[in-house]
Amino acid sequence: MSEGFFEQLKGSTFISRGAVNIGIIEGSDGVYLIDSGGDKDAGRKLYKVVRESGRKIKAVINTHSNADHIGGNAYLQNNAGCEIWTSQTEASFTETPLLEPSFLWGGFPFKELRSKFFEAKASHVDRIISEDSKIEGLNFIGLPGHFFNQYGILTDDGVFFLGDSLFGEDIIKKYGLPFIYDVEAFIGSIEKIMAVKADYYVPCHGDLVNDVSKIAALNLNTVAEAVRDILRLICDEIIFEDLLKFFCDERKITLNHGQYVLVGSTVKSFLSYLYNNGKAEYKFRDNRMYWKAV
Repeated sequence: MSEGFFEQLKGSTFISRGAVNIGIIEGSDGVYLIDSGGDKDAGRKLYKVVRESGRKIKAVINTHSNADHIGGNAYLQNNAGCEIWTSQTEASFTETPLLEPSFLWGGFPFKELRSKFFEAKASHVDRIISEDSKIEGLNFIGLPGHFFNQYGILTDDGVFFLGDSLFGEDIIKKYGLPFIYDVEAFIGSIEKIMAVKADYYVPCHGDLVNDVSKIAALNLNTVAEAVRDILRLICDEIIFEDLLKFFCDERKITLNHGQYVLVGSTVKSFLSYLYNNGKAEYKFRDNRMYWKAV
């Protein structure tokens, strides 16, 4: 494999570091990629380097279907003729990428949300992965929470690709709160990761580590802080838009269209988490929805 672009971690497991860390596994019948980056340019670069090494790309295995993880799929599928593998729910978003901005906005998305950052090019999913699968020394471990049905991939070399189930320290420092779809599942996935022994743990966004306990604790603390702050902000009745403003003001988050849907969706997920666990309640008055801590 090409030195400088692909870095060998252990055995047949490599990594390409970047805004999205991409895994590369050399199999008996070709190369397996874990995620494909944010756009066709990322796909083109991956294809060029693998082809120059004399290998072929067998499949792209998507941890989940966010656009920055599947953006290179279409280019690779069209040019390398490779397969796309992902889980059942994520396959729906991969094949119909309009679902992502629609889900985030809660309706048909306005044009700024239909950029490559939220809506990748569609690609066809050839294989559905599950925890029962084991292929070419790859073990698939369900890590939902950040998105619907995300999977991590543990190689027989002892390298655990985590998708977005954990975020690096720099990412949390930069954004204040990572995107979370299901808070309870996010916590459960972190606990699952901590029980898995590996030589390397590779978050898609952040530095790889040999000991996952520190970044696991950081992510759990970030969730706990968000819970604490939202409960404080809904001590008195408040509508969602005001809650979002105060939550972002305290974290010095400046909202634009992208941050509005990402942070807003995450705050709503925390409200659902608190409500489902009996810590918050809501009521409607004058055609407004008010939230309040119990």
